[in-house]
Amino acid sequence: MDITNQDKVNWMALPEEYRKGKFVILPIAYEKNLTYGKGASKGPEEIIKASQYLEYYDEEFNCEPFLEGIELLPSLDLNDQEPEEMIEIVSEKVKQIDDKFLIGLGGDHSVTLGIVNGLESIHDEFAIIQFDAHSDFRDSWNGSTLNHACVAKQLSKKHPITLVGIRSMDKSEKDQIDQNKEVHLLLNYNYHLDKLKEILPKLPDKVFITIDVDVFDPSFIRNTGTPEPGGFIWKDIIDALRLIFENKTVIGSDIVEFSPKINFESESFSLAKLVYKILSLQQVYEKQE
Repeated sequence: MDITNQDKVNWMALPEEYRKGKFVILPIAYEKNLTYGKGASKGPEEIIKASQYLEYYDEEFNCEPFLEGIELLPSLDLNDQEPEEMIEIVSEKVKQIDDKFLIGLGGDHSVTLGIVNGLESIHDEFAIIQFDAHSDFRDSWNGSTLNHACVAKQLSKKHPITLVGIRSMDKSEKDQIDQNKEVHLLLNYNYHLDKLKEILPKLPDKVFITIDVDVFDPSFIRNTGTPEPGGFIWKDIIDALRLIFENKTVIGSDIVEFSPKINFESESFSLAKLVYKILSLQQVYEKQE
């Protein structure tokens, strides 16, 4: 891929004729009252920059998603907004996307609340599959029920949710999850793809996938707010995503909590490639339906 003469503010430096179409990428620069490391609002920009160096052809899935058109929307710069305002702004933007396939780039994990809120106006019943090191099932954190540590708890009020890769949580979170039959918990210490396979038939056909990058082991992704040892590697996430796309109708996804600070270039490139893998899976399995 020769990007020498391409406009580098666009996803993958795509030629103009491929900058509109089926796929939409929405960057959301937002972080508020974080628990540990900061910098998540800068993650989308670095992932977009790294996308310039991706190959157009996906050899694993034998497809070229860019041919369907990938639109990179202007970034929503929302660091000055309160959580309620952020959610409303993101929700309204998502509603405008309508039937296109959306990937959001955060930002801290609370941006998922805005994305899902918008999708509720477009789709009927759907479940959430959340890849994360943390259960995010607190009632409130730092004085807010809309904090990134409360995302799964808020989402579970309207949607069945499956938490995958969890390896850090409070006992109170575990107790609440155990009491909710619509919440499925896959702890990372004994995670196996077959366990995810057993849960999928229990979910509605439509699902939204949210990926907190701290689901990955710090040996792979360390530039995130609260890295936890013992996480996923690349193959783990690709195998899980493939299984989900094989069995469900995926209505969108997001990637959040990337906080680029030190030697992050390989990580931003990997996350840009993860975005493109998700688009590949959508292209391949939609055609098989």
